[in-house]
Amino acid sequence: MRRPHAVLALTAALLLGLTACGDDDGDDEGSPGPTTTEAADGASTTTASTTTEAATSSTAEATASTAPEDLPGEPIDIYPYEGATLAVVGVAADDTLNVRSGPGTDFDVVAELDPLSEEAVATGQNRDLGDALWVEVEAAGTTGWVNVLYVAQAGATTDITADVPATSAATVGALAEAIAATRVGEGEGPTPTVTIVAGPTDTEVTVDVVGLADDSLKGERLRIEATPGGDGVTAATVEATALCARGVTADGLCT
Repeated sequence: MRRPHAVLALTAALLLGLTACGDDDGDDEGSPGPTTTEAADGASTTTASTTTEAATSSTAEATASTAPEDLPGEPIDIYPYEGATLAVVGVAADDTLNVRSGPGTDFDVVAELDPLSEEAVATGQNRDLGDALWVEVEAAGTTGWVNVLYVAQAGATTDITADVPATSAATVGALAEAIAATRVGEGEGPTPTVTIVAGPTDTEVTVDVVGLADDSLKGERLRIEATPGGDGVTAATVEATALCARGVTADGLCT
């Protein structure tokens, strides 16, 4: 699904560095305020809707054997349904997504998934905690729960190089920010978050743009290859993978 090509200045900050020792799983789900973490080079970076956990909660007492009736929240029959293969989305490079023994951050971490993981399979068990939806998945050889904010079903990948206005920037990170802005339609709801999920290197970067104004499309994963030249870099190729919010067809289209 193509987005309008109007260029916006994203107010959500781009994660230009790699987050230091923390795992995402939505400690403050639903909280409107940004959180700040220290990037690898010591500079502070801000993200509008993701949170990074500094340490596993010391209050965790539940285990994977917790009976369903003892779990928090209410069971809800909603996507992702049983058998849906889920990709991790919106988790910064060198960070991980926590898989927990129950729905909520008070439960123990039983596994961690990297930012490009596509191995989680939904069991069809979902719990509504009021301020967040948690889904049970099978991943990394175990069964556990993840915050739905950080998973989506990957759809088709399309070469969109011809659709992206000629773009150059001083760094690959800045180039990613500029290209992400071209994928957001003016006046279409809240500003999406942009997260570097792989890289950046001198010539490559992968970013997740999450929070697009489309019920079926949760966001896009943009893989950008750049060509050095002059005082910076220029986009050479750009591929977009649809991040589907409600399922995907056999042809890779979001439903």
